[in-house]
Amino acid sequence: MPTETTSIANLANEEWTVTNAAHDVVTVDLWLDVALRRHRAELATITAELVAVSYQLNGVDIDGDVCAVRSVLDWLHEAYRVAKTYDVTTRPERYALLQRLADSRVMPSEMAVMVGIDVSIAERFAGADDEARIARSILHRLKTA
Repeated sequence: MPTETTSIANLANEEWTVTNAAHDVVTVDLWLDVALRRHRAELATITAELVAVSYQLNGVDIDGDVCAVRSVLDWLHEAYRVAKTYDVTTRPERYALLQRLADSRVMPSEMAVMVGIDVSIAERFAGADDEARIARSILHRLKTA
């Protein structure tokens, strides 16, 4: 497995300077993505090492903050991926239950209370809540009359 070398990307005076002291490579550009691409290409001509990058603003190390935010975002993306997978795999059962409740004339607002979903989702299965209330009132009167 290739070893790793670390370069420092510093934004100062409206330009990025990417420095790798171990290989004496310095790359300057206005745009970070361009500077990193050029820097990595230049390093690739002299070493097979992977290039890690740490960040500075005006010479002040901010890499810890960058890594902390990146870590949180990685966790959030993974959590979203898992939640989305679970949502897709359980959707048929959820929709079957909502349809069963709608077929039994459970009102959308009642579905929301029972299942913990938004009323607008329940209304896709059972129609408008106001109309369901009117229909139930009419059916109740007919059965008790």
